Amino acid sequence: MARQKLGQHFLASSKILERIATAACGDGTDFVLEIGPGRGALTERLLQKTERLSAIELDAELALFLRQRWADEPKLRVVDGNALDADWSSFGEGVLAGNLPYYVASAIITSYVLAPGKLRHGVFLIQKEVAERIAAAPGGREYGYLSVVCQFFADVKMLFSVPPGAFQPPPKVDSAVIRVTPRRDVPPVDQAGFIKFVSVCFQHKRKTLRNNLSAWASLELVDSIPGMERRAEQLTPADFLELFGKFPAKPEPADEEPE
Repeated sequence: MARQKLGQHFLASSKILERIATAACGDGTDFVLEIGPGRGALTERLLQKTERLSAIELDAELALFLRQRWADEPKLRVVDGNALDADWSSFGEGVLAGNLPYYVASAIITSYVLAPGKLRHGVFLIQKEVAERIAAAPGGREYGYLSVVCQFFADVKMLFSVPPGAFQPPPKVDSAVIRVTPRRDVPPVDQAGFIKFVSVCFQHKRKTLRNNLSAWASLELVDSIPGMERRAEQLTPADFLELFGKFPAKPEPADEEPE
């Protein structure tokens, strides 16, 4: 039975499960790391496309269920743990896949694009609204902090939508499958500083860069830089990098999350 507190909605559509496995593995791959295998619906299809599969499961009862279901399957290793704590570099070369709980999807994907190790891409089933935010283009309503961070450090592609009826129990929102491929050509940058800078720029989306960046540096410095009358949603990820290079000041803690 799905546990609501863990955000569990089990995908039951065979057609969609196969599409996700194919999107992650293609015709086959040596290693897959699966997040949140649940009762193993996607696991079953991934096992058909890989030589080794490690599955991280937070729910101890489900982890036990998986071990018993595939007791004689040497390909599968079930890992008890929280994907939020995962060190992606410890898993070696392969791909990442999973039906992510809605409440942690953004955090897991962000942690992956920032330090992917040798996992060459991730294919995730997530809330459609979050997928649209990650893949949004500059100038759109959905474009924001999450869009910039993910698109600066990775190539992002929306693959297809998934209706609530494909799950048991059905969630109250639509879902989507997204592919995230970490970029290997990211320009040299102070990663933590850049992420904080983008966060400050989006602190209040309706305000200008000038207003938001007054929390980062003096108004004298801010006013000396052209384009401060724009809003953050108008800038591309490359624009943010260029702008970041003009601010030598260290970040001041923001009191609120970016919008």
